[in-house]
Amino acid sequence: MDELLSKNINELTEEEWKQVQQFRNKKKPSISFSKATYEHCVRPDGLALNLGYVYYYAPSLHIPTSFPTSVASEFLCENLRRIKSVWVLENEKACRISEMTGKGLDSATQAENKSVHSMDSVLLVVEAKREWPDSSIHQVLCEAGCLLKKRLDAGKNTPVFAVLTNGDLFRFFAIDVDGTVYASALVVLNAGDDGTYISSPGLSEILRWFNWFMTAVKSISPGACSENLTVEMIEDSLTQLRNCFGSKNRKKIKI
Repeated sequence: MDELLSKNINELTEEEWKQVQQFRNKKKPSISFSKATYEHCVRPDGLALNLGYVYYYAPSLHIPTSFPTSVASEFLCENLRRIKSVWVLENEKACRISEMTGKGLDSATQAENKSVHSMDSVLLVVEAKREWPDSSIHQVLCEAGCLLKKRLDAGKNTPVFAVLTNGDLFRFFAIDVDGTVYASALVVLNAGDDGTYISSPGLSEILRWFNWFMTAVKSISPGACSENLTVEMIEDSLTQLRNCFGSKNRKKIKI
């Protein structure tokens, strides 16, 4: 089929044209991401994700203790204050504006997207949903699971990341190449003791998570890194990354 698809239309025979049309008109999946359920995540003939580590009371994804604390910019804090004064942060429109205000944190995602304009060049999914935690968790994991499948099909054997938020609550996920999902504890976005976001420990922790994800992306993805990554450098980064998966302080072996 790849050979047929690479031909110009005027080079195809009538029979070949019929084959191409049949291929392109194949029925698409009937389940949208917004209707994704637990079963869609774990079906062995589908994404086959392992959700055994996805617990609120026992986080299985951890930032290295040595990773620096992030400081929110005045611009970001002012935008959050304005959003809070107009909408409650659980509102989906506010969620998406909050997401947009963070675009200046790091250029890794933009660099990765610009390198190749296809899904196999992306490593991070961000989903803003009002429904928490019911359907939203399965939705973001299905999206990230499809992303992982796409990358594996393209020969890119690295974990992918996902972030779920309703504007007030944030949760961070990583899916390894074996389909195992690891999840952070909930992080709450709230104002600090002085009533501003400048002093908010929650905002600082959220930014720290995003910055760690971006750092991880740059360490395992040549398209997102300004230096030439060798196979040895990527393998070393993957080993360090997987040490953050599972119970805290439990070492993971290479996959």
